[in-house]
Amino acid sequence: MKPAIPKTMKAAVIDAYGGPGKLHVATMPVPELDEHDVLIRVDTAGIGVWDPWMRQGGMGGDRFPVVLGSDGSGIVAARGSKVVRFKPGDRVYGYAFDNPKGGFYAEYAVLPEDSVARIPSGLGTDEAGALGASGLTALAILDKANIQTDWAVLVLGASGGVGHVALQLAKRQGARLLAFASGKDGVELSKRLGADEAVNGRRAGVVEAAREFAPKGADAALVFANSDRLREILKLVRRGGVIGYPNGVEPEPKGPAGVKAYGLDGVPDRKGFDRLNDLIARAPFRVAISRTYRLEEAAQAHRDILKHHLGKLAFRIQG
Repeated sequence: MKPAIPKTMKAAVIDAYGGPGKLHVATMPVPELDEHDVLIRVDTAGIGVWDPWMRQGGMGGDRFPVVLGSDGSGIVAARGSKVVRFKPGDRVYGYAFDNPKGGFYAEYAVLPEDSVARIPSGLGTDEAGALGASGLTALAILDKANIQTDWAVLVLGASGGVGHVALQLAKRQGARLLAFASGKDGVELSKRLGADEAVNGRRAGVVEAAREFAPKGADAALVFANSDRLREILKLVRRGGVIGYPNGVEPEPKGPAGVKAYGLDGVPDRKGFDRLNDLIARAPFRVAISRTYRLEEAAQAHRDILKHHLGKLAFRIQG
């Protein structure tokens, strides 16, 4: 017998834009399904580095309360009348930026069918909850760069939320990777995830390390963190090479003459999810979650997301 779907749920919401203290737990109606929607009983919700920007009003709008949270995972609780790819009980993850039906900081979330995918084999529901936004963004950047086997690729911000996912996907495409990570722990994580070499991006000597790794110039740079020091590294990308980064990286990455630089966002669609799942299934894969929170700890989570951490932060909703 299928568990009954409640009329209301617990969610972390804001009733006005502002600081972390604006986040609080409230009782909300469970979002309603349209014919092409999937209702997910949320297990884990990812916390994006962009979430504080949204909490402060980055997207605008005046309809409150607002439930944040762009990606998450869980179990399909119900489906719309025209949904055929999923059934109740399926383990799924999803990504929907600024979802008009509310985000994943809640016990239930409703997403369009094409914004949802089955959790890849070998990946836990907890890890999948922090995968959607980072995975699709990393994949979009790598596909645009058209990474080739044996390319020398510099990965700036390799231990962050998108960077550590991109590093693993680029390795699957045969690239040689020099990771610039945050702190000793970030260097260690990058090496465990497949970087051929890794250095602390906060220390001196990063430009010299890049020259030694790619004496003829790097074929590509994937930029998930930037600074005046790291910016000097981008001058070592060879003519005809590429620089890819998620929109929002500051300062905006730029390369020398003859190097194309582009910013992208991940877009949820069936094709992207299928390709991401295929790449993940080829070898052991990890979504690094350095800390989980209860919804009641949402304000603290938003303070911590702006501090040093590896990989992703996440809410554990159930259990």
